[in-house]
Amino acid sequence: MELRQFRYFVAVAEERHFGRAAERLRIAQPGLSQQIKAIERSLGVQLFIRDKRHVELTEAGEALLDQARLVIELADRTEDVVRLRARGKDGLLKVGTGATLLHPVASDVLTEFRARFPDVEVQLHPGFGAQHLEALTKRTLDVAIIQSPSIRAADGTSYLRLGALEVLMAIPEDHRLAALDRIPRVEILKEPFITWARSLNPPAIDGFHRSLLGMSEHPRSVEVADALVSSRLLMVAEGKGIAPIPFPFPQAGELQIRGVVFRHVEDPPPFLEYGLVWFESNVSPFVPAFLEVAHEVLLEQAPERERRPVAG
Repeated sequence: MELRQFRYFVAVAEERHFGRAAERLRIAQPGLSQQIKAIERSLGVQLFIRDKRHVELTEAGEALLDQARLVIELADRTEDVVRLRARGKDGLLKVGTGATLLHPVASDVLTEFRARFPDVEVQLHPGFGAQHLEALTKRTLDVAIIQSPSIRAADGTSYLRLGALEVLMAIPEDHRLAALDRIPRVEILKEPFITWARSLNPPAIDGFHRSLLGMSEHPRSVEVADALVSSRLLMVAEGKGIAPIPFPFPQAGELQIRGVVFRHVEDPPPFLEYGLVWFESNVSPFVPAFLEVAHEVLLEQAPERERRPVAG
């Protein structure tokens, strides 16, 4: 198969529609259909089940899709790798990170990896869990750091827990709840609740709300499309509501917003777990080394009581 045929096949597989795939590729639909038939003849298998309304992958098509994505991304990265080699770099690793923060243990893993492998170009791609899962599936990312509820949306991924951030409530300092050391959940439900827009990452945000509130949606939710912590804290300072904030967050020492205090939530305290997600089949040869560094950082940071000898 030629590279362009791989692109044709992937477009149809992802769009599940010949017309939309043809528009995406900017070619005529009859020509695309002929190309797919030619691929099937050359492989001797049926890749799609077609009817007037639907296009579905066969088992052979599913097997080809994973390999086709690898081939396309490898081809697309070739120019980057050549340019990096001219600069003395050995290769490239693409890492998806949070849109607004780099989680503490993840930051340590990246720092340690760069120290051990200075000749590897590490590209950080900030974004949200849903975006990262799509990029991982297409192999345009090698590994991503995301909130764990997001991984349920992607079959075939592997997951390594890195840590968790406790969620505190940001409250106006003159608010009645500021007098409490721990905020009851029933009280949180009574106040305007300044939270992330669900569209940013539905699985992660729904999972977080269930952990904090016992339900996926707050009855007085105030959604903020801007994911920056500072945006929500400013709204709290203006008396527009209370907001859940994960701690520690990197900007904590820099944000000095007057009129805002932080309080813990009643037991059990809510946490946002985060970790690394990746596919075993990927483009970069440096993913195993990155994962090895992650395991070592976790071991070094684990309390002595949590360390156990590994059998075998």
